[in-house]
Amino acid sequence: MAKWLRVAAILALVFGGAVARPCPAAEPGVIRLGMTAGFTGPTRAMAVELYRGAMAMIDRLNREGGISGHKLELLAADDGYEPDPAIDNSVRFLDGDHVLALFSALGTPTVSRMLPVLRLHAAREARLFFPVTGLAASRLPPYVDYVYNLRASYRQEIEALVTAFFQRGLTRLAICHQADAFGRSGWDGAGRALARRGRALCGEATFSRLATANEDMTAQARILAGCRPDAVLLVGPAPACAALVRDIRREGLTMPLGLVSFSGGEIVLRELAEQGRRTGINLEDGLVFSQVIPSWRDDGLPAARDYRRDLEALGQRLPPPGGWIGNHARGSAVGFEGYCNARLLAAVLRAMPDPLDRRELDAAATSLTGVDIGLGLPLRLDDPDHQALHRVYLSTAAGGELVALETVSADSGD
Repeated sequence: MAKWLRVAAILALVFGGAVARPCPAAEPGVIRLGMTAGFTGPTRAMAVELYRGAMAMIDRLNREGGISGHKLELLAADDGYEPDPAIDNSVRFLDGDHVLALFSALGTPTVSRMLPVLRLHAAREARLFFPVTGLAASRLPPYVDYVYNLRASYRQEIEALVTAFFQRGLTRLAICHQADAFGRSGWDGAGRALARRGRALCGEATFSRLATANEDMTAQARILAGCRPDAVLLVGPAPACAALVRDIRREGLTMPLGLVSFSGGEIVLRELAEQGRRTGINLEDGLVFSQVIPSWRDDGLPAARDYRRDLEALGQRLPPPGGWIGNHARGSAVGFEGYCNARLLAAVLRAMPDPLDRRELDAAATSLTGVDIGLGLPLRLDDPDHQALHRVYLSTAAGGELVALETVSADSGD
């Protein structure tokens, strides 16, 4: 009953009153964006870094006069990495705050539930730009019409990891994933990648969405050990992945572990360093990370140089919900993704005759057929999947930092 009451409330918000009309941003002169993310719970560190990167770019744009003289405002709200608050935040952003667009929503279990909200708001030209998820549904009908993606999909990330393992003779693979839409995306990608090679997963274990770094994952480690895998794919956020790596190694298992981008790069490495100090085990060994953005340390990329400079300029100003955590001047893979999301959105806004009018978003986005935002690659948003990047960047770990291995030009992963 509660579920249907929630649906009814959303429908009332969407369709209440007269005929739905496209909505411009609420305040004249201000380009408002709405970001829902888990600023509490297991994705807190990731949400803060994502916001920090996006805000570094938005702050720079505002210092330079905005877009066509219009300043930008990023409204951020906590959803605790739970679907229902993400729905509520999205409806409020669209119908109460009248944002121009939703932006950089964080997480598959949340974004998957936001997609129907976007469809219900189709008559009002509601759009989501650059969610931080590799969810296939945001790249396929019917929801692709309402979403634009920067990053590669989870199918592409898993395909890149499986390719790397097979090239090294590691062909017997297992998976441990979050027990929700995110985990199923990874599981589906793994199944597809292995089926193309005439193989199947040799084992599978799951864990709760809200698992912490102190969670006991011994049971999962023993399930995985039972199928004697050559390598294991881990699909989860930083706290759960840190707990898994710790307990897999404590069980004496030394096989390589492949972690997708949502593990957070440097964020999970910080968690592993803490767990390593407690256990006396080097937990960096044998890790392979798939990332969806080039390295923020690459001095050959104008976007990477600008990101580090703009982080310094932002400092501790303009904090997210719950305040800042971590070193404000230290970059991260997650932060750089947020920065690139905002950088590509700026290109969309510059292509709009009126950057306050939602009705112009699609034409502006699909007009980008070769824009370079400082990554050394021409990006376009007019492909059927509305996805700008189709590369996966593989890394390992050393000294608490990501170390580049190879770049994979990914196909669709289908």
